[in-house]
Parts: sequence; C-alpha cells; structure tokens
Amino acid sequence: MIENSDIRAIQFLSENKSFTPDLKYLKGLKESNTEDVDMEVYEQMIGEIESNQLSFKVTSQEQKHIQSLEKGKILKYILYRYVFKEYPRKKISTKFPIYILIEPVSSCNLKCGMCFQSDATFIKKEFMGKMDINLYKKLIDEAAANGTCAITFGSRGEPTIHPQIIEIIDYTKGKFLDVKLITNATKLSDELIHKIFTCNINQVSFSIDSEDKKIYEEIRKFSNFDLVLKNVKRYNEIKKSYKDINTTTRISGVQVSNKQDPKKFHEFWSQYSDEVVFKKAFERWNTYENEPHEDLNTPCILPWERMYIWYDGKVNPCDADYKSKLSYGNANENSIKEIWNSKKFNTFKEKHLKGRRNELVPCDRCGQS
Repeated sequence: MIENSDIRAIQFLSENKSFTPDLKYLKGLKESNTEDVDMEVYEQMIGEIESNQLSFKVTSQEQKHIQSLEKGKILKYILYRYVFKEYPRKKISTKFPIYILIEPVSSCNLKCGMCFQSDATFIKKEFMGKMDINLYKKLIDEAAANGTCAITFGSRGEPTIHPQIIEIIDYTKGKFLDVKLITNATKLSDELIHKIFTCNINQVSFSIDSEDKKIYEEIRKFSNFDLVLKNVKRYNEIKKSYKDINTTTRISGVQVSNKQDPKKFHEFWSQYSDEVVFKKAFERWNTYENEPHEDLNTPCILPWERMYIWYDGKVNPCDADYKSKLSYGNANENSIKEIWNSKKFNTFKEKHLKGRRNELVPCDRCGQS
C-alpha cells in the first residue's frame, strides 16, 4: 500500500480528478521502483514532459487502483496506462500485447438481445466450446513473461460457466497489474467469490442492465433477477470479511429499451458496487448485417490496444468480429509474440492506417472509432 509519507501520491489521490504526472513525481517513483520497467517508455514520458507535450493524464479511476498498489509497483502501472492510452492513439505498435482478453468459454447461459448470443448463426457447434486448461496456462505463462500488464476474462461467452474457472482465476495470482472478470452474476458461488478476493482480482464487472425485475428479465433472457440480486448481495457480504481487499466492483448496464431508467439504475445498484456504468448499446449483435458506414474510414484503436484470444486459440483484433473472419493467428500453432508481430496482422493494421478500412468486414460497419 502507499506509505503515509508519500505526500504527493496522497494529494493527487484525494483530488478525485485527472492528474498529469510531472518530472519530480516520475523520478520519485523511479527511485522507489521495485519492478522491471520499460526504460524506453519511461524516457519517452520524461521527454514529453520536458517538451511540454505530455497529453497523458491519470484518471480518478486509475488513482483508485494506484492506491491499492505497493509503492514500488506504481511506476510500472503508470507506464502501462501511458502505453495503453497513448500508443493506440498514436498508432504505435508494441513488441507484445500489454492487454489480453481471454474467453474461457464462447457459450453463455443467457440469450440477451444485444449480444452475440442472440445470433442464431453463431450459437452453433463450430463456434461453441471451452478453453483447454493447458492452453490457458501456456497463454498466461507467455503473457506474464513478456510484459502483459492486464488480463480480462470475458468476451463472447460467460466465463463462470467454465468447469475450471476456479483454477483459471487462481493461475493469474500475482502475475499481472490488472485482472478483470466480466460476468452476468448468475453463477456466483461462495467458493468462486472467495477465490476472486484471495487472488486479488482487481475488478469484477457485473452485467445487469436494469434494477427492475420485469425489464431485466425481458432483456436478459433465461435469467432470474431475484437470483442475481441474491448473488450480488452475497458477494458483498463476503467482500466485507476481507480487510485489505483491493477489488473494485462495477455494475454495468447497456440501454436497449426506452423502458430502462438510467437514474433509477444508478440509485439502486450503487448500494451494491463501487462504480455504476450505464451506456447505450453498441453495434455488436449481428455485426455482419449492419449497414456499412461509408464515412467511417479512420483507423480503429483496438488493434493497437489489445488482443482477444478465443477458447480454441483463435486470435482476433476485436469481438465485434465474433465469427473470427479477421482472425490473424491461432495460439495453438504459434506463440502470442509471433502472432502479434505477424505479417498478417501488420497487413491488417496497414489497411486501417492507409484509409482502406472499408475493405474489411466488419471493420467497415462496427461503429468503433
């Protein structure tokens, strides 16, 4: 945890607003650093500060995360967030993905109208399955050894229905700066909840969408509002039993109906979480049938920001392409590093950079900028 003597850190953490690192602060962090850090990135930030060109800011959410870190790890986290936000914006390619999203399973126990799972052509045997635990461990080992800082569980399916989800979470312990679990909260058990906290999962995001039972169950087909609420309450009860817990709880909703009330959603779920997020639904279900956006030909940031790895090892630039038409490799056949630096992926990024996004489906119609 941050020491009380670190006045500068306490000051900016208490302001609850964005903070621009200065030379004194970064150099102070370097003196107390205990982690392997990318000195090239560090010097790049120093150079941008000296030339008054640093646009990177530490947000209030990032400040909360920093508060949970040991002082010697803060510099590594700051540099990771700098690369995560600035490199994709500037279209700078890293040597290895710093952020990887892994789906333990591609299937889900719910069928929500705004999700991939509502596409009848997707929920077929050829796309459905669960990740082999040996492949998973291989991925985690390589990611940890090559500087990946953040791992998220979740994408096309519901992670907690994987029969080895406890082992999956346990294997990340102590390996990354930021680990996130996205779940619909229907399969929470006491064992799973305790594992989340003992492994220091940094964020648990519950996808819920409404505080109203009827509306919720209309949106999240095959779910049960009373069960989900019970599970979330139990999660919070167990969380209170951990003294120095660093897990942030988020309740996340998407607006797909004018029946949903963002204000009531926030008021209700804020009593069970640290953060409440409510956004308009994105063009993700049946993406391939969307009308092309003729005026959207700017490069997408996602290929420079993250890597998606499906249950079967397929690697994807994003999950809007949930049928993997743009897959640029398979982790069963090559290493993450080889795939990330492959000719196929570089050609894909080059098309985005040269204004040829309209040649790529569904990049030409996904709505992501």
